[in-house]
Amino acid sequence: HFGSSSALGPAAVHLRSRPSVRWPSGRRRLARRSRPRRQAEQMEKTAVTALCWVPKGKITMRRPQADNDGDEEELRDAAAELSAAGAASSVERARATATAVTEGLEEFDLENYDDDEDNQDGMQFFSVLKADGELARETDPYLKGDPDSESEDDFDEIKPEDPVFVAVSCEEDSCQLEVYVFDEDEANMYVHHDVMLNAYPLCVEWLSSAGGASEGSFGAVGLIDHSIQIWDLEEMEPMEPAKVLGSAKKQKGKAKKKRGGASGLGGSGAKAHDGPVLCLHGSAFNRNVLASGSADEILKVWDVSENKCVHSYSHHDNKVQCVRWHPTEQAVLLSAAFDRRLALLDVRQPGAAATTELPAEAESAIWSRHSPFECLASVDNGGVACFDVRKIVSKADGQRLWTLAAHDVACTVVQDAPTKNLLITAGLDGQAKVWNTASAPSLAMSKDLKAGPLFACQSSPEAPGLVCFGGKCPVMWDLSSEQLLVDAFGFDAKQAA
Repeated sequence: HFGSSSALGPAAVHLRSRPSVRWPSGRRRLARRSRPRRQAEQMEKTAVTALCWVPKGKITMRRPQADNDGDEEELRDAAAELSAAGAASSVERARATATAVTEGLEEFDLENYDDDEDNQDGMQFFSVLKADGELARETDPYLKGDPDSESEDDFDEIKPEDPVFVAVSCEEDSCQLEVYVFDEDEANMYVHHDVMLNAYPLCVEWLSSAGGASEGSFGAVGLIDHSIQIWDLEEMEPMEPAKVLGSAKKQKGKAKKKRGGASGLGGSGAKAHDGPVLCLHGSAFNRNVLASGSADEILKVWDVSENKCVHSYSHHDNKVQCVRWHPTEQAVLLSAAFDRRLALLDVRQPGAAATTELPAEAESAIWSRHSPFECLASVDNGGVACFDVRKIVSKADGQRLWTLAAHDVACTVVQDAPTKNLLITAGLDGQAKVWNTASAPSLAMSKDLKAGPLFACQSSPEAPGLVCFGGKCPVMWDLSSEQLLVDAFGFDAKQAA
């Protein structure tokens, strides 16, 4: 939804449905979803399992160039020869046609038509046409681009000021990574281009580098087949990922190369983990550093440029559901797992993880962007808890600052926003809720996004009121369009944090 209007996301994107999918890790409780019903014109996705924002101005487009320069030159030469050969005959045919047309018109004396007094009134008509023609030739100040251009470049272009996010999801017969552009003026969004994936995607993270000499825009995707694929988001039709993390395992027989696969990279069968990859997060200090968590109970830190795992941690006893780098302390990691534990880890001291108990199995966890010594976690009984990390490390009492019964079912996402004291939760009940945490957490607003169970949510770092959710389809909610929230938080959606 965009504000209080009708469902924006489902109306903006062509979506199709897919039967519910079961897989070993149980992440996001996808098996609990009811099977979506097909619609005649517009089909919904089974689930948008993850999404993330791309910083403004960090993605540009380039259309793949076909190697057909030689063919085009031959066609031009052939066209020139045909034009030269037919020039003389064309002139002769034109003269004959003109003679046939003008025969019999002598009686009308067309050469002196303008001097005839009976035709003076008609000149006003032609004067009006002349004036309108001059007006039509003026440039419309509100018209963008070249109206006479037939080039697709204008349509392919992503402008530096465009809000862009990437989402991973599945349809009936395919899985994909999609690049969305949100039009703030039209309150609309669309899929700019997509990438076909060869396995069910579970998480996605944006990276500015994949190990090359220059920066770019890349999407790291964690998949159910234990792999982490890194795709170049600036390619319109990539046939294979730019990189696949992990060492290759020997395969019996020859693997067939297909779009969306990893074959042909020297990484066929590459596995980042021994279980589905459930979470990814890139370091804000070095975008070549990526952390991953898996159903194999292992947390890993990767050097993407070297395609190498530099650290592995096994302080959890169940599936690692979420991992987050600290926003200001580059060596500190937060993780939470199905073992009902939240852990703090300094990657320079692998054996010194500090842990605390969670109320239930972890669904998501984040660092507070406004209070660097606090972190939050949501769990599968619908609750949210806030912790003081200093007390976790020192093993002091009072580690849990407050708890919140946010939803009646699993609270799949907890997110803060650039606006201080604003907290967002989403759950399998399809409700998105905004909380005021100025003192004790209190509910500011709740909205049914009409997108089924919600599995993902992320607030824009550059537009304080813009929040994107993932359910059966992507949904955008502009909190600044809700007067109740404007009165409570006083933010301006046009101001960056």
